[in-house]
Amino acid sequence: MKKIIALALSLMMLLGCVSAFAETAEKETITMLGAFTVTYDKLPEDYEMQVLTDTEMMYAAAFASEDATKPQILLTMAFSDAWDGVETLADATEDDMAAVKEDFYTVAELDEGDITFEDAATGLGTPLLIARTADGAMAAVYTIYKSHEIEVDLFPGTEEEGGVSEEDIQAMIQFLTDVEFAPIAE
Repeated sequence: MKKIIALALSLMMLLGCVSAFAETAEKETITMLGAFTVTYDKLPEDYEMQVLTDTEMMYAAAFASEDATKPQILLTMAFSDAWDGVETLADATEDDMAAVKEDFYTVAELDEGDITFEDAATGLGTPLLIARTADGAMAAVYTIYKSHEIEVDLFPGTEEEGGVSEEDIQAMIQFLTDVEFAPIAE
């Protein structure tokens, strides 16, 4: 009996090691301009990622689901001269934040008041700016890390009515919370 229990325990430990290795193998790491790495181990449920741009200065990826009612997602990370020397969004001045908000209006070609902004944070405390249009046609979660702008844009699915939901935005905040940003060891 003791041999059977020992064998069962050994088998469970072996399966646990294989499972842990499989989970580690699923992690993806992106290196940005030698400044930091981004590691993630799970995409939002039912989503697949397609890398659009992967250069030293910019990384862009689209997330799409086979379910046409789910929002389309675009992740961009790019070095910004304007943020040179800024570690996080918490270090931004009021003038910096006004310029960021103005950029949202310019890019979306909307008038002032058509976009609402709110401050938020990941579960780990990373400051975020959430921008969303009044009609729900677009929402964005924006932050800064080591002079890089990081933005997740959400657009309604092709068959979705009512636009981007609060639930969609919270899912992106959770995704950013689960992502590990780490400086490159020098």
